[in-house]
Amino acid sequence: MLELTLSTLLNTVAADFCAIMEQEKDYLKSALIAYSMANDTYGSENVRKIISESKHHELKILAVSSVISKCPEQLNQ
Repeated sequence: MLELTLSTLLNTVAADFCAIMEQEKDYLKSALIAYSMANDTYGSENVRKIISESKHHELKILAVSSVISKCPEQLNQ
């Protein structure tokens, strides 16, 4: 398996979040399901490690920009 990076993780979660938001229209539910799917894909230890090692501002900026680039219309709901 390729080494997981924060950018890869957040882009994956953002794509899943956008797809789920189209159906659910619920931010929290969509985010939690997308995070759960990332755990399935990359393994929970890898996901926790990437998140734990990231800086707060880095995580926040990359997470928001990932969603904005994938589905900006979902942020207006």
